[in-house]
Amino acid sequence: MYEETITIDVDALREDMINDCLGAFFIGGFGGGLINASDIEEASDEELVIIAKREGINLLKYRV
Repeated sequence: MYEETITIDVDALREDMINDCLGAFFIGGFGGGLINASDIEEASDEELVIIAKREGINLLKYRV
């Protein structure tokens, strides 16, 4: 199986993922959301893509 290589806007991806985590914390009371937001903020670009894939985020939405 091959994987397509795409270029993504990691800044937009990071911002959306942090906002999702903070929303889970402030609106839903999920304490882990704050920790996840911190992890996402500190992740390298490569780590961010790995986290996004694990979370099932459609990376094609961030294609540039």
